[in-house]
Formats: sequence, structure tokens, C-alpha cells
Amino acid sequence: MLDKLYARRYTVHFRTEEAMLLPAYKGATFRGALGFAFKKVACALPRKNCPACLLRHRCAYSVCFETPVPERTAMMRRYPYAPHPFVIEPPADLKTRYEAGEALDVGLCIVGKANEYLPQFIYAFEEMAGAGLGRDRAKASLLSLTAMEDGRERTVYDHASERLEGEAPTIDSSGVADRAKALEDRDLRITFETPMRLKVKGHFCEEPALGNLFPALLRRLGALGYFFCDGEPDHDVHPLLEAARATETRASHVAWQDWSRYSSRQQVRMQLGGFTGSATYTCPAPELLPYLLWGEQLHLGKASAFGLGKYRVDAPGGDSEGGPASCLSMNIRET
Repeated sequence: MLDKLYARRYTVHFRTEEAMLLPAYKGATFRGALGFAFKKVACALPRKNCPACLLRHRCAYSVCFETPVPERTAMMRRYPYAPHPFVIEPPADLKTRYEAGEALDVGLCIVGKANEYLPQFIYAFEEMAGAGLGRDRAKASLLSLTAMEDGRERTVYDHASERLEGEAPTIDSSGVADRAKALEDRDLRITFETPMRLKVKGHFCEEPALGNLFPALLRRLGALGYFFCDGEPDHDVHPLLEAARATETRASHVAWQDWSRYSSRQQVRMQLGGFTGSATYTCPAPELLPYLLWGEQLHLGKASAFGLGKYRVDAPGGDSEGGPASCLSMNIRET
């Protein structure tokens, strides 16, 4: 399942041009504004409804933001949409006011073949910044896109020169396997940094047991690998699920964080709570580790595309275990 999965990570650098008011959690704001801007720069038939459009499987906007399931698919035949092939990671702080001239940085992870649309993402970020962000549509400027390579930040796109200098380094199975090897035969800690929204048997889950996380993790990684990386479906995941269920949760420090937002596209207020905090597990089976590390890159659960379900994997050591207070506290309402 993981052999062909790959992704690339960027940091998008903006400068505010006007005083700007943003919600404490900014992921939905960036996701919504980017979607509108992306459609403006990429859609050939903006008045056409995506599901009825003949270009829906070829249009950059449709593929990235509507993500229809192709015909004659071997996965998700009963679903109209596949997971979006990108993740936005907004600033982790709860800052809501930015003065003119401040830096505003956003993380972006693009999965597989969707990296072909990097130029469209860049133009959409430029359009989004110029159109304005937040309640007052305050304007910003796109400065650059950078990527980390060999521990150093490298410029991928510079707005001043309007030059694209290649792509970010590829995250693939070999790099993930190396890190997984270093975590074998050790207890594992997962810190849930933004609300984790998972359903188990039709209800939102509040317990971070690996047996609860893994079904959704396998579905997400499997779908992204199949639809965007030419991977093959894994038809026998039962050993992985059994190994996850057999993993003991040694300590759990999670709490539910409520959050709501208004979706202008769907014209409905959405409740988007989930659990944050941390949990420690007793020496998970080695075969589980690569999946957990891929989830660290690509997030997990509902609303992953705008930054929910972000978690960090490490081995408990010198750091004290972080409870909910060490994560993003989001008992807020976004307007």
C-alpha cells in the first residue's frame, strides 16, 4: 500500500499589506479562500457545475478541491469523492490580529500526481492574497514558497522574479522506513496537535487507542496512494488492524475541543470538534510504524485538508508528556 505513496512539503510565505483579523484557527479560512482563488485561476468553465462538467477528471480545480472518484475505480465505488490530495497547515498559534507588514506563513503538503499542479497552487495563492483574507478581506502579498532540503530552507518560488526553481524534495517510503526503523522496539507517543475527528461505528471517537485510529488511517493512505500515486489497493489489512487493536495504550491525556465554522460554499454552520492532547503506546508492532509516520505527514480524520487531524510521533524521553494544554486549544467559534 505504501510503496508508491509520495508527497512534497512547502512553506508559503505571505506579508500582510493591511491590518488583518483572522480566526484563532486559520485552516478553514485559508482552505476556503484558496478554493475560490484556485477555481478562478484554473477552471475553464467557471459557470459549469463540477459534477456535470466533462472536464471534471482533468481540471486542476476539480481534481484538487472536488476530487471526484473516477469511473471503473477499484476503490471507493460507493463514494462520490476521494480525499483531497493536499493538506494546508495554518500557523499553530491562536493569534487573531496581524498588523500591516507582518509575516504570515502557511504549510502546504501536496500528494503524488497533484504536484503537477504546483503552478496553479502558486497562482491561486497570489490571487487569494490579493483578494484579501479574514472578515474585512485585508490584502496580503505572496512572497515565496520554500522547502526544507538537507536541513536548510531552499526557495522554490520567488514572487519578485516570478521564477519556479524546481520542486520540494520528495517524501517517499524509503525515507519513512528509515525513521520507522529508529522507532522500533520502543514505546511510542502521539501528540494530537489539532482536533482529531474520527468516527468509530458511526460515532465520533474520543479515545486515541490505535485500534480506533488505524481503520481510518488505512483508508486515507490507501485512497491517496491509489488515486494519486498509481498504487494498488491492499486487499488484506486484517493483520495490521489486529496488530493495532493489540497495542496497549499506556497513558492517555486527551480532551475534546469544540469548534464551529460557517461554510459559505455549503451555506451551513459546521461543528468540527475533535480530541487533542497526547497518548503513549507500549511498543507498537514494527509494521504499524510506517503508516503512523505517513499519517503524521498527511493528517488523519475529517477536515484533514485544512489542517485538522495533525499529529506528531516520537518516543517518550526527555520531554514531559503533553496534555491538552500543550496543544492548540480551540474551544472557540469561528465567524
